[in-house]
Amino acid sequence: MEDFSAISTFVRVVEAKSFAAAASQLGMTPSGVSRAVARLETQLGARLLFRSTRSLRLTDDGAAFHARCKEILADLSEATEALGHARSHPVGRLRLAAHSAIGRAALIPNLAEFEQRYPDIRLELAMCDYHFDLNEEGYDCAIRMGELEDSNLIARKLGYFNNVLCASPDYLRRHGAPRSIEDLQQHRCINYVYPSTRKPYQWQFDTPSGRVELDIDAHMLINDGESVIQAAVAGLGIIQIPHCLAATALAKGQLEIVMTDTISTGSPVWIVYPQKRHLSARVQAFIEWISELFQRTSEPQCRITARINAEKAERGEERIAAVA
Repeated sequence: MEDFSAISTFVRVVEAKSFAAAASQLGMTPSGVSRAVARLETQLGARLLFRSTRSLRLTDDGAAFHARCKEILADLSEATEALGHARSHPVGRLRLAAHSAIGRAALIPNLAEFEQRYPDIRLELAMCDYHFDLNEEGYDCAIRMGELEDSNLIARKLGYFNNVLCASPDYLRRHGAPRSIEDLQQHRCINYVYPSTRKPYQWQFDTPSGRVELDIDAHMLINDGESVIQAAVAGLGIIQIPHCLAATALAKGQLEIVMTDTISTGSPVWIVYPQKRHLSARVQAFIEWISELFQRTSEPQCRITARINAEKAERGEERIAAVA
């Protein structure tokens, strides 16, 4: 049985007690309604209605079939309403994988906002610095960084890492702020070292003459991104870090951005998910929220302020004060 429209038409005929009345309610012709019911009878191999020029009544088979069809259509209507409610109020488990640095520094500090917006989504978060098959492991989506390998996943770019130089207010009081790339040689720098290769991260700077890449003679090397941030908060030195990872510490005043004119655009950040005809409401809700989060946190406020001031200068308007 595949013709659900014919079933719906049959139920409407019985409730309206005539083909003409059902046709009027359905926006069909009486002959079209009659053909639909006849087609249904043929599919079932049973007569459902006794027809005459003056009356219409159910056969015994028709009465039993009508009762079951009313239940089925009611269940279908309820399921449709429930799905609509789920799309406006997503519920259930969302399995997410995230690069550990992004998860600890950018995602988890903001999850209270996500839970407040979607209280009925239960998040299962896996911190993972290597890529695995989302379909095979049963994950809904993943946040990844850098250039992506070819795969059967759908990828949506969330933004870029804008790399900033940061230090704690205490460190800057004791040692002053560097004003140029050359000044960094006189400062205590903390750098990230890749755990797999033990190779230190190469710092990058955007200057008027182009991109500058620099191997830093760091005072301290740490193989964990969150620990690099915590070392800077503790006043141990200057770090270069993606702004979105340091955003929480910057907002709390634990870190300050220095050399704002050398902020560089680093690796892209993506959310990836398996190819499916229809995304669940849970995944759609998370993609919408994480996209908003990265729009707010990936670009430093000092760069936004500089852009606004440049636009104001062109219009001859008053500048605004720059903040981190």
